[in-house]
Amino acid sequence: MQSVLTTPKKRKHRPSISDQLENINNSPLSSAPTRNSLPNTTVAVGESDVTLYLDGNDRTARQIDFTEGVVLNDSAEKNQGDSAVEEDYKEDSDHDGRHGQNKKESFLKQVENLSSILVIILEQVISSITFLLPESFINVFTVMSRFIFSSFKTNNETYNHFLANGESSEEDDVLRKVEKLKNFESFHQICELHGFSAESHLTHTVDGFKLTIHRLNPEANGFKPNGKAVYLQHGLLMTSDVWCVMLDKNDNLPFRLCELGYDVFLGNNRGNKYSNKHSRFKASQKEFWDFSIDEFAMYDIPASLNYILKLKEIDKLIYIGFSQGCSQILSSVSINNDLNDKIEKLILIAPATTPKKLSNWLINSIINFDPQLLYMLFGRKILMKSVMFWRRITYPPMFVKLIDIPNDVLFGWKSYNIDIMQKLVSYYHLYSTTSVKCVVHWFQIIKSKKFQMYQEQDYFQPFEYPTDKTIKIKKLLIIYGMNDSLVDIDVLVGQLPEFHDMRFTQVKDGKVVGQKHIVENVELSSGEEQQDGNYKVKLDDECSELRIYGINKYEHLDLLWGKYMNENVIKNVVDFIH
Repeated sequence: MQSVLTTPKKRKHRPSISDQLENINNSPLSSAPTRNSLPNTTVAVGESDVTLYLDGNDRTARQIDFTEGVVLNDSAEKNQGDSAVEEDYKEDSDHDGRHGQNKKESFLKQVENLSSILVIILEQVISSITFLLPESFINVFTVMSRFIFSSFKTNNETYNHFLANGESSEEDDVLRKVEKLKNFESFHQICELHGFSAESHLTHTVDGFKLTIHRLNPEANGFKPNGKAVYLQHGLLMTSDVWCVMLDKNDNLPFRLCELGYDVFLGNNRGNKYSNKHSRFKASQKEFWDFSIDEFAMYDIPASLNYILKLKEIDKLIYIGFSQGCSQILSSVSINNDLNDKIEKLILIAPATTPKKLSNWLINSIINFDPQLLYMLFGRKILMKSVMFWRRITYPPMFVKLIDIPNDVLFGWKSYNIDIMQKLVSYYHLYSTTSVKCVVHWFQIIKSKKFQMYQEQDYFQPFEYPTDKTIKIKKLLIIYGMNDSLVDIDVLVGQLPEFHDMRFTQVKDGKVVGQKHIVENVELSSGEEQQDGNYKVKLDDECSELRIYGINKYEHLDLLWGKYMNENVIKNVVDFIH
């Protein structure tokens, strides 16, 4: 008997989600190809050839001869044998050119790889030298940085005041709040500043990790509980802090959910500052850091969700993930079938399961490195530990630049939608520790273009997470930035099961600018949706529902800390789960 886990079937054709959102106000989807077939397509099969006819109005035939490997046009009157000779002659004449081109590309590839290695080594050398410098010498550079930045005024008066007076100003409430939120190391401190009381819970994984789960109990914070629990999972190199560091309390999703009576739980991945304990290994040991996305899927997510369900004595909860937090739940549910019955609704924010190939030559060169070379360059433990050192010694506006510039170079993120004062807080909570192996795993996924388990050796075929076959969650919401280089929305939706009811919404500047509603591949107009009983769908437990919000001109981190947070994210999440 064949298993869906080992022999996944080929996916049916789906319409392009990105095209639908880009052209959401254009022609109806019913005139576009459905996901089950291509329109007006005929395939004629003979003994040695296949003829594919496309477009019923002007059927241009292309005949493919599998014996000789020659492509012919039916309208041409050339002899098949003559064509084969011409093709052979063309191949001979082009051989030398192709050989020279391949040598040139190979040389350029070697230069790129060498440059990437030198950049990595240079950063490590600079960090080591800086670490040895006396504090007085570092202070001189801080004073110089302050002087340079003070010469550049902006349209943000609060930021200009910060440059002139520093973050210790007692005259400005915003600056005082910025200073506190930036320097707080504890989730409890962050919540208290916003007027919320938090709890810390500890759960154990099967393989020995001790994970911290933070909780915002509505009853303990003076709100009437509604009996439902929500779990939020952060992304790569992050902690639960990232959900709660917006300067405006109302722009923090967990606080809004708590006010509505939801019992809010926030997870922390193994290896970050809140989940750095193990029953057998110390964080100084290589064995502690021997984990990838697979361990998040197999152990961390099930342990966290089961702990909450047992604590609350409930059967289901609502899951909200950001970036890698989305990948973790999709991979976990795909290999832990019982989780399907424990998740009532699933919300994916900036979901990155199979990121696109990035445009920057440096990161793409590193992605293609052999894992052993990556381990030789970065070690087998913590990834980029030097970030914490630079964060501690760098003048804050300079540190913001040290985040913005690499984000632009590597991912094309301009971060125009995040206020400069918000960056002074958020960027100080952006980085937490994770394993080098986890990032190597992401490189393998990007390189293979498959959402797969970690590949130990090249000669072992990696296991691809069967997300489209084993996920049975009925209600799913996706919110993504349409300028996010890490999210390929078409690939993501192709990795999900089929949905009866699909709604697409494009949002610009916090306002809805277009919508589409599709039921069983048929687009409904507003009139049909209300009047025609043949198309009206009853959204009950048996009907699967997918909602997708594309946020125009938004990037990855904008969906955590950008402007219009209430309109772009919080309102849509609340409407979906409430």
